[in-house]
Order: sequence, then C-alpha cells, then structure tokens
Amino acid sequence: MKALILNNKVVDVQEAEFEVHSSLTWVDCDDTVKVGFSYDGSTFTSDELTAEEIASKEAEQQAKINAQISGNQKLLDLGLTQAEATALTGYTPTVEE
Repeated sequence: MKALILNNKVVDVQEAEFEVHSSLTWVDCDDTVKVGFSYDGSTFTSDELTAEEIASKEAEQQAKINAQISGNQKLLDLGLTQAEATALTGYTPTVEE
C-alpha cells in the first residue's frame, strides 16, 4: 500500500502510486493506515479514538446527565415546578419519567 502525504497528514491511500504535485509525497504503508493519520517521517499515528478514550468520553457524558437529573430532582424536592427546574439545570425529563 501507498500513503499520500501532505503536511505530515495522510490524504489518500492507494494500492499503487500515481503522479502527483511536488508538494505531495508517496510513502509505503501497511493496510491499517487510513486517511487522516499523521506521519512524522517514519511513523504513522492514528487520529481515531481508542476504546478506552471512547469509554471515558461516554462515562463523562453519563456523569453529566446524572448530575442534571440529580440537580433537577433536588429542585423539585424544594418545591420548584418542572419548568423552573429545567430552566436552572437544562435537564428536560423524558415522557416515561
């Protein structure tokens, strides 16, 4: 496989190289390299999130939702209406709640 490099980024991956502008360079690569990867002159680096990074982002998002739900419920417990609690927390309960 061949990776086409522009400004240290993979802009194309092909089986065989073809003539390109002088600002672009063909480099040998394996079949795991994808468009968007970085290239430092010797190593390709993925720009894709790892499974751990995805799980961490999902956990952060769920924690934010849980905090909104908790804050919303505390405001309701203090006697605010749902509209008032939503205005303060940004949380709108779903129909089944």
